[in-house]
Amino acid sequence: HTIRGRYGAGTIGGRAVPGYVDEEGVNPQRHTETFAQVRLAIDNWRWAGVPFLLRTGKALGHERREIAIHFKSVPHMVFGRHIQPQSNVLKIELKPDRIMLSVNLNASGDLCDLQRIELDRTLAAEALPPYARLLLDVLEGDSMLSIRDDETEESWRIVEPILSLWGEDRVPLAEYPAGSDGPASASSAP
Repeated sequence: HTIRGRYGAGTIGGRAVPGYVDEEGVNPQRHTETFAQVRLAIDNWRWAGVPFLLRTGKALGHERREIAIHFKSVPHMVFGRHIQPQSNVLKIELKPDRIMLSVNLNASGDLCDLQRIELDRTLAAEALPPYARLLLDVLEGDSMLSIRDDETEESWRIVEPILSLWGEDRVPLAEYPAGSDGPASASSAP
């Protein structure tokens, strides 16, 4: 459940961007990816059927640092509707620190008419950027924001098989234009 990609020529913010392999110092024979998407699952009763989609990439159309939780839609059509309304979404943006909840509520007037409402709040800016805060804590001997050694080992246990398959080119390297949302085979929602 992985997708890997590499950007080709395109446009970002009105500026022409060459493809990755055309950048200075890049060896086109190496199949270096600039985009990765991994769909993970937790195999227990609480999280059964809940996909975790992790995506990152370079030269994408817009910068996002967010956690988006898409709630399941109801299993039936509500209020006599003929099409399923969008699912509720909780977004946590990491820069700036912002939390937003998009929900479907009854519209004023007709109780059977749904209206999309967004509740959002931007949090006060921190004095230090996140990595500066982490480094300062490490220098002061505070490891609360650092991961433990068993967490590191578990992360590598999950990631190493993916990197191994990619290193053997057993997962195709899709190309996507710079300025896009990534390879066409990738999705932005679970």
